[in-house]
Amino acid sequence: MHTLTRMVSLLVLTVAATAAGQTRPMAGFEQLRIRNQDLPPFPFELVQTGVREGQVCIAFSVDVAGKVDDGLAIAYTHPEFARVALAAVQRWTFEPARLSGQAIATATEVTFNFEVQGTVVVSLTAAESINAWLNKLHQINESYFPRTLRELDRIPTPLVAPAPSYPSTLAARGHVGDVNVNFYIDETGTVRLPAVEPNTDPDLAALAVVAIQQWKFEPPTCQGRRVLTKTSQLFRFRPTSAPAAGAAEKS
Repeated sequence: MHTLTRMVSLLVLTVAATAAGQTRPMAGFEQLRIRNQDLPPFPFELVQTGVREGQVCIAFSVDVAGKVDDGLAIAYTHPEFARVALAAVQRWTFEPARLSGQAIATATEVTFNFEVQGTVVVSLTAAESINAWLNKLHQINESYFPRTLRELDRIPTPLVAPAPSYPSTLAARGHVGDVNVNFYIDETGTVRLPAVEPNTDPDLAALAVVAIQQWKFEPPTCQGRRVLTKTSQLFRFRPTSAPAAGAAEKS
């Protein structure tokens, strides 16, 4: 009888709403830690159809209580692998990441390598490795992966796009700068898993993420089919000429 095995590798952490995309240590930052981890089973229905291996990448966010509050299968070789992997991740619990001792919401990614017999460790800890793996998925007929903006029939148009609020108190205290929010747009045009880049002002980042979570787009399409895509939005927080006042601009 074949031995069913699977390997999971936690990828580089990105932090949503307060600080994100940490590729190197940041002062006062404590990484997300897994409390309870339930690995997904190999779908037996795939074994019966002759499928012996596959991969899945799940992106998900964790709230300040350490619970998964959103999960998205962003790439996979077969939908059944995505189904069991996403169900497993949604049951995980964590010790939340902390910044200067305060619990913060985070976003991260995890990859699963499924094999019927034996295990090949897939270590994806750098953006270059992730991109190489996604490129390979282009060659697999049943695979699913986020499409680039160049692959889309047209750039998704925002249907609802409120600008971030920018309280005069923040402007008066010198909270000025740019915030770039990375996020997915799913097949319904919904914004998923927004996260900001390293060393972003935490207060401005929170304002930008809250705004982008309210955005709604036309569903992205590729050759007429609705697809998942990943993009970003830059917000510029600048004080106006009036004292203690400010305005956030989209770019």
